[in-house]
Amino acid sequence: MRSKKISLVVVPLLITACSSNNKTLVQDVYNNQYDCSYDWKTELCEEENNSATSSLGGHSSGYYGGSRYIGPQYYQGNRKVNFQGRKVEPSSNLSVGKPFVSQVTKNHSKSSPIRGGFGRSGFSFGG
Repeated sequence: MRSKKISLVVVPLLITACSSNNKTLVQDVYNNQYDCSYDWKTELCEEENNSATSSLGGHSSGYYGGSRYIGPQYYQGNRKVNFQGRKVEPSSNLSVGKPFVSQVTKNHSKSSPIRGGFGRSGFSFGG
């Protein structure tokens, strides 16, 4: 009998935790390829252009004397992506200005954002 009560409490908590997971996607903006590559891998950095920004909600680039670069999409609060079967985290944060924010994952991306899980900051159920 007791295990049924625990199940009724645990299941809604798990569903709430999974459904309230951040759905906001973020892409850092860099002044140059070097800064982007320093944070991420060179393969994960792309040159900013109008087609990239239009797929991110129409945010205009506002060029200031050169090309800027954009890092991979990640979920807000979890700067980790999956790239070629490996988890990649940036080594620092050299991004500038406001990041691009979106609710839609890019289809043509080389990496995929990793949702936060029940790791260090997750739930702990004990007896």
